[in-house]
Amino acid sequence: MKRRPPHPLEHHPSFRAVIAAAPPVAELAHVLSDDGRDLVGALAIVCGDLAQGFAAPPGSRARNEAHHRAWIAVREIDRAVTAARIHRRAPARLLAKAQRAIDRADVMIAALPGVVSA
Repeated sequence: MKRRPPHPLEHHPSFRAVIAAAPPVAELAHVLSDDGRDLVGALAIVCGDLAQGFAAPPGSRARNEAHHRAWIAVREIDRAVTAARIHRRAPARLLAKAQRAIDRADVMIAALPGVVSA
């Protein structure tokens, strides 16, 4: 099997972290049923905001704002995962896996220049 060439955004750790969060978040979304659809959609928006930010010039207001939006969206996903854990709406193992993945994405996006101060 041939390996595909890497996507131009795959060298960004924050983007890779969001992509890595997709399987556990999608699995959690499936268990949460109707409430979970928003999680997958929000994760897709995070990817779009990261891409928009990386397309803008480094240090620009547009880049900082797009990455800040991505970070805020990941924090909202984090709150939804926490609420599902508190209300015991999914198996603990699945919740822990999704939480770890979202926490990693949160940390990686927050580390981007201008995100936290935006």
